Amino acid sequence: MVKILSDHRKEELSDLAEVVVEPFHAQVQIDPEKIALSNKISFSYGHYRNSFDGLIQHKSGRFHIFINNNRVGTKENPRSRFTFAHELGHYFIDEHRNALKRGKVPSHPSFNRLVSENLAEREADFFASCLLMPEKKFRSKCFRKSLSGRLIEDLSRSFGTSLSATIFRYFHLDLYPMFIVFAKNGIIKWYFRSPDFKYKFPPKYNSKVPETSVAGEFFHLTKMYSQEETIFSNDWFSDHSMNPNDQLYEKCYYLKDTNSTISVIWMKE
Repeated sequence: MVKILSDHRKEELSDLAEVVVEPFHAQVQIDPEKIALSNKISFSYGHYRNSFDGLIQHKSGRFHIFINNNRVGTKENPRSRFTFAHELGHYFIDEHRNALKRGKVPSHPSFNRLVSENLAEREADFFASCLLMPEKKFRSKCFRKSLSGRLIEDLSRSFGTSLSATIFRYFHLDLYPMFIVFAKNGIIKWYFRSPDFKYKFPPKYNSKVPETSVAGEFFHLTKMYSQEETIFSNDWFSDHSMNPNDQLYEKCYYLKDTNSTISVIWMKE
C-alpha cells in the first residue's frame, strides 16, 4: 500500500505554503515565477531531453531552478507550473534547503509522478499542491457544490493545475468521502480512501480491475465515458455487510499514453 504523509507533516507543509503564498493571494492563478523572483531564486527554461522534469541547484550561495520544456511543456502548461512549484518546495522546506546548502544531497532532479516513492519528493509535491491551490480559495470554490467530474475540471482550469493534482488536493482537504484508484494495463497499482468513505474492502493491489467498473470497461472493451457513470457497490467493493444495490458514481480519467486510468468514486447523494 502506498504510504502517505502523516497528518502532522501535511499540516506543517500546508502552513508553510500559506505563509509563502500570502503576498500573492490576489492573483487569479498563483505564479511560481513571481514567488521565485521575490526570494531571489533565479530560474531558466530549457531543453534537457529526458534528464529531469525540474531541478534545483545550489551554487555559490545562490539557488537556481531549471525547468525542462522537453518533458513538461511551456511555462503556461499545468505540468510545468506544478514542476516549478515542486522545486520551490525543495527551497522552502527547511530540511530540503539545508541539505542542499550543506552539499548533503546533489542538485535535486525531480520527475513528475502521480505518487512518488521518495519521501522528499512526496513532501515537495504536497507543498506544490498547497501553493498552487491555496486552501481558503479552493474551499470557497467548492462551497455548496457537489462533487462531480465537472467540478474537478472547473477547479483544474481555475487554478491552472492538472486534473490529477486537483483530484488529490480535493482529497487531501477531505471535502467529500471518496475513493481514488490508479490502474495500469488493467492492473490496480494503488488507491487512496477517505477515512469516512463507506466501503473498506476494494480489490487488492496488483489484482485485475473489475470488468464491470468504468475503468474495467476501458481496459476490457476500450470504452470511454466523458462524464461520471452510475455503478453499484459490488462493482468495486466486497464488504460483507454492504447492500449490493447501493449506487455510486465513478468518474474515470484516461491516460492513454501509458494505458492507465485514474478513477474517482463517491456515493450518490
